[in-house]
Amino acid sequence: MSEERLARWLTDERVDHELREELEMLGEEERRARFAGELSFGTGGMRALMGAGENRMNIHTVRRASFGLAQYVREHAAKGNWRIAIGYDGRYNSARFAEEVACVAAAEGVTAILYEAPRPTPMLSYAVRAHACAAGVMITASHNPPAYNGYKVYDATGCQVLSEAAAEIEAAIRAVGELLAVPVLTRAAALEAGRLILLGEEMDERYLREVHALAKGRRPHPEHDPVIVYTPLHGVGGSMVPSALLQAGFAAVHVVEQEAVLDPAFTHVDSPNPEDRSAYRGALKRAQEVGADLIMATDPDTDRVGVMARASDGSYDFFSGNEIGGMLLDSYLSHVEKQGALPARGVVVCTHVTSDFGEAIARAYSCRTVRTLTGFKYIGAWINEHERGGAQEETFVFGYEESVGYLALPFVRDKDAVQASVLIAQMMADAKRVGETLPERRARLFARYGFYRDRLLGFQFDGMSGAQRMQTLMSELREHPLAIGEEVPDATEDTLRGTRTRASGAVETVELPKADVLKFSYQDGAWVAVRPSGTEPKLKVYLGVCKSSEETATARLDELEKAVRERLKAYF
Repeated sequence: MSEERLARWLTDERVDHELREELEMLGEEERRARFAGELSFGTGGMRALMGAGENRMNIHTVRRASFGLAQYVREHAAKGNWRIAIGYDGRYNSARFAEEVACVAAAEGVTAILYEAPRPTPMLSYAVRAHACAAGVMITASHNPPAYNGYKVYDATGCQVLSEAAAEIEAAIRAVGELLAVPVLTRAAALEAGRLILLGEEMDERYLREVHALAKGRRPHPEHDPVIVYTPLHGVGGSMVPSALLQAGFAAVHVVEQEAVLDPAFTHVDSPNPEDRSAYRGALKRAQEVGADLIMATDPDTDRVGVMARASDGSYDFFSGNEIGGMLLDSYLSHVEKQGALPARGVVVCTHVTSDFGEAIARAYSCRTVRTLTGFKYIGAWINEHERGGAQEETFVFGYEESVGYLALPFVRDKDAVQASVLIAQMMADAKRVGETLPERRARLFARYGFYRDRLLGFQFDGMSGAQRMQTLMSELREHPLAIGEEVPDATEDTLRGTRTRASGAVETVELPKADVLKFSYQDGAWVAVRPSGTEPKLKVYLGVCKSSEETATARLDELEKAVRERLKAYF
């Protein structure tokens, strides 16, 4: 069958001519590889290398996915809500793929509401909600290398689709008969039919008005206005983050000019990932030139933001997502409490691999912490389930995950680096007002709540046997939980089985959706969580500790890492 499909792509006039030319230039082995199966739609959409073939991102695979999504919308939404919002980042082909989504939807009688320029991912979530859409699509591959692109699907609440909806959309996509026969209108025809609506500056202004609510009662005094260096890392953040900071009262914002250019090759950055210290090379140089108090970097689709900040000796410290999450909680909840707006039953929502630092701070403000599976869509889903409010209802006050994603105002249902950038700048202004640097504020919070340290390890499982070896490892860890020397876990949480097993043998139920995750907790509160990545052949291992000093916390973290590496050694 793959040979037949390949032959069709080489001869069928409906195939995009550039894709056919690419196929003609490939060797036989690579041609066959491009048709070894179809590009699959996972729990949140698609992400893959771009190129010709049925297991690559290209206009034909995007059309197939869009046709399936349109059928899902027609089946599940009232006809008056047959609308799909569409956003895209600055990657190669993103604008073209977004238009293909729109034109396929329009051909199926579904109105496409398309941003006319690249915009941050949270603005797609906002558009879904603002225009009462049945679904949304964001064309992005976040911080992946330039050769990749992706197709993220959102539900009617502006939250990334959960497993049940994703499975139904996947089934609708699989039901598409002939890949090359998907109906599609031209842009002009979609506009003429009234089924293509373009979003421009008016939508930017609406979104920024929502973000501006964060500035209520928190405009910085000119004497304490921090000097900020910001880099969008060649992504779409340059379109909105500086505007949001300016309207919140921050005047001393220096944008790294070379990295403000929307560039799909990420030419001037070592890494477009704000979790990676190497991403800050250009921003550090600029910070030293202007004497910046704070550096912020957003990823290419601007849903995540990372931080470095000047220490008292003039050097710049890097902050983990867990550290910024806890510090933001202290800063934001303190302000909300002073405003008299902290709800009686406030809830902070984070993932089950997020550090305990934020939970300790939330507790100090009488807020309960709820933990979800990894992935911000689960945080969004919790908000959806509890948005009714009322005296007896728990109320969302803040959401975050360890991978530098944060949300305060739930007018979007995804992590939002525009909001977070304003909150981080406000936290810096608060610190500057009392003569603190952010490293000093972190140290003060650690001295009060405990020295929390966390670490993320990644282990590649490449090759044909990689997935099998990773599954064998997970099975073996289920049978023989991770020991630290002679120290066995005090509890083993298995999200796939929905159980938490104590050292005594007692078994409790874990109220989380099923996922292949193991979390081992030890008597001193240290923990190790292990999960296969959902997007790449990698095992992710999260480590977390809390001790009475930085030295003992680091030593314990090193001990955990050594035990993990020793246990995994046999698999490489």
